[in-house]
Formats: sequence, C-alpha cells, structure tokens
Amino acid sequence: MMNKISYIIISLAVFLCSCSSDTPMPEQSKGEGRFLLSILTSSVTTEDITRATTFNFDVDTFKVSVFDAKGLELISCHQAAQLSDVDRTLPVAEDYRVDVEDCSAHEAVTANKAWGMPRFAASTTFDIIKDETTSLEMVCTMVNAGLKIIFDKSFTQKFTTYAATIQDSRNIVFKAEEKRVAYYNLEQPTGSISVRFTGAAEGWFGDRIDQTRDITLTKGKITNLTVRYNDGTDGEAGISITTDFEMTETSQDVLVQ
Repeated sequence: MMNKISYIIISLAVFLCSCSSDTPMPEQSKGEGRFLLSILTSSVTTEDITRATTFNFDVDTFKVSVFDAKGLELISCHQAAQLSDVDRTLPVAEDYRVDVEDCSAHEAVTANKAWGMPRFAASTTFDIIKDETTSLEMVCTMVNAGLKIIFDKSFTQKFTTYAATIQDSRNIVFKAEEKRVAYYNLEQPTGSISVRFTGAAEGWFGDRIDQTRDITLTKGKITNLTVRYNDGTDGEAGISITTDFEMTETSQDVLVQ
C-alpha cells in the first residue's frame, strides 16, 4: 500500500514539473516611457473646403483620449493643451490607441441649433518603450458630411415661395438665401438622406411642386446641391438637381419628374 502511494506522489510531482517547464511564466514588462503629441489639420483639406466655408481651428482645444490594448480609457483630456508630463508618461506596453477630435459625434449634429458642425478627427496606435519618447503626429480630417442647398435663379424666378426640407428627426429647412451647411454623421463612406422640395408660383392657379428625392452624401465632403427649373424649352419641364463637392470636381445631374 505504501509503495502504491509513493508511486502516485512521484508521478504527480513529475507531471507538475513537466507542466511548469512547458509553460514558463512570462516576464512582466517594467518601466515607463513618454509620448509627444502633435495635432495638425490637413492643409489640403482646409484649402479645398474654403471655397464656400472657412474653418478656423485651435488644435490646443481638441479633445485627446488614450486607451490601452484592451480598450480601457486611460486619459480623457478635454483639451490637448492640458496634457501634462504626467499624462504623457505611460507603462511600457504595446498597442496603445490615441483618439483626437475637435468635437464629439453628438455635438457634430446638435450644435448650432441642430444644423451641426464639421467634425475633424484622427486615431492611431503606438507603443511605449522603456525610457524612450514616442512622437505622434496626428493629421485630423473631416469625418462627417455636409449638405448645402442653393436655389438657382431659374428656380427662384419661377416660384415665389419655396423650400427644401430634410426628412429626418431634425427637420432642417433650407429657404431663400440660406447660407448654412447641415452636417450629418455617416457610418459608411456614403449615405443618403431624403429631401422634400416644395414651391408655389404666384396666384391661385400658379404652378406648384412637391417632390422628394434621395440625395447621396459623402463622408469628408460638403455636397453643394443646386436646384434649377427647366420650363421645357430645353428638354422636359421640371426640376433639375445638380450636386458637386467642395473637395472634388465630381458632379452629378438628376432630373426630378
């Protein structure tokens, strides 16, 4: 009986030793490092969109958030200028992530009485190496989409009252001489919104229009949508809608029947 017990104990000891040798405990990384952050806005982007809209940025006010590899937020600083040396010092590790933005996605569609605002942001990953400084250069670009509606002279001369209403919960209305841009968050590179065009000519028997079209928006661009009226002398009578982008030369013509 004693020999049997001794055999079991010896076998168990051999098994534990073999497990220990096969799966050694990893060494824990020790030490700290620092990161330096430089926030820029793409000069090409801002030059392209100043054709009708000018954005003035103070990158020191951009919000900075830092996360570890598991997604745990380590630093949430509302202004980049408030980052201290202590904030920029982190334990040695891989796959940190830093997010930079001038406003949140919520603010991008609720600011300015729900007309929204352009949202510029950037994100990148980085490693912290012991006793070293990692330099990060973040180039922020526009990550939402904008829409501007312009009524052409051919349209305004035909109709005395008119409007373009975006069919969503915000119910934004473009009327005569409206210069503002409405901003939208897009999950995909492109998305569509429905716009209702209404107009009435003077008098009881004047022409009326009430038509709805789906308009495609592109992330990172402001779509200029021009509404024109064709009286039938050049093709079929109706409303023609032309869209172009403030950041590209691409254009598209659509005839509303």
